[in-house]
Amino acid sequence: MSKTDPTLWQYTEHTRAKHHLLVGYLHAWFPIIASTSRAINVIDGFAGPGRYEGGEPGSPLLMIDAFVGHKNKTPRMEAAQVYFDFIEERHDRVVYLQNELAQLTLPANVHLEPVHEGSFDVVMGDILDAIPATSGLAPTFAFIDPFGYTGHGLQLSSRILQFEKSEVLIYVPWPHITRFISEVSIEPALNNLFGDSSWQAARAEKGKAAARILHGLFLERVRRAAGFAAPFEIDAAPGRGWAGYTLYFGTGSVVGLEKMKQAMWRVDPVAGSGFAYAANPDQLMLFSASPDFSLLEAALRNHFGTERFTIRQAETFTTVETPFAAEMHLKKKTLAVAERAGRLEASHPANPKRRACTYPPGTVLRFKS
Repeated sequence: MSKTDPTLWQYTEHTRAKHHLLVGYLHAWFPIIASTSRAINVIDGFAGPGRYEGGEPGSPLLMIDAFVGHKNKTPRMEAAQVYFDFIEERHDRVVYLQNELAQLTLPANVHLEPVHEGSFDVVMGDILDAIPATSGLAPTFAFIDPFGYTGHGLQLSSRILQFEKSEVLIYVPWPHITRFISEVSIEPALNNLFGDSSWQAARAEKGKAAARILHGLFLERVRRAAGFAAPFEIDAAPGRGWAGYTLYFGTGSVVGLEKMKQAMWRVDPVAGSGFAYAANPDQLMLFSASPDFSLLEAALRNHFGTERFTIRQAETFTTVETPFAAEMHLKKKTLAVAERAGRLEASHPANPKRRACTYPPGTVLRFKS
């Protein structure tokens, strides 16, 4: 968006998909983080005015409500101090958002900082620079949803991810980038976005082919910075394939990765919204009317062979190495099916009377040859 665009703009289904994923994840994240941390930071790097022209709430209001309106608040959530930081570059939208925030009635443990007026790179850089090296950053979730691809650099996200229990959710619209990828003027913005000039490998291609290269490079950069990464295609359509409008989640926690994948599958229980999960985004877009759990069984068999493995190992592999969510897809939908069909053996050393097709902690599994 340019400086001449109106203060408010139309709410789209594209935006709705982002917001469903954002809120779904925060509902899981807040209780987990509050169970071990007394302070929590939530950052919206491109906050906007807080409303759309039809009155729909924007991401700042949704993020606040995900905590304040949580239906299953724990005592530790009630005790945690939660700090919301909103960053917005345009003055008119800062004023509008500040007015929206001023109308809220919030509990004493929810703190709203004055809206930061300025670019995300500058403001967030200053915030990180001001943190004493000895104190560190409280567990932080940063939502980075720019209107295009400028104003955010992966090096800044990497700085956030260096702090323990910190996570980022970054939106990148690859079609907007590939349209101008051959132009010299785009180079500084993409060097900043990727943290290096590796993106230039895509200049030899056009359209979706270039976007696939950029996607693979960016996903790897996020994974390298965070430890774990998962992409989410928010504009996939049946028969069209990967469109390139992608959210990238970065976390150092297997639990965080699992909870985000559950949120992704709740947004799209058929396919995880296309789940462009590999360097080739079409590679795992194999779901049609319903998920094909034989793919997960095949991935487990390919990884473990006929060697014994524990249910814990199966859960970790499913979360980290496949597009599936272990809690939703592993036991009843995959392992139990394989066991009933005689393709899988299961036992429990401490519980010889384990009920068939159940997999409590300590269960040992083996695929038959």
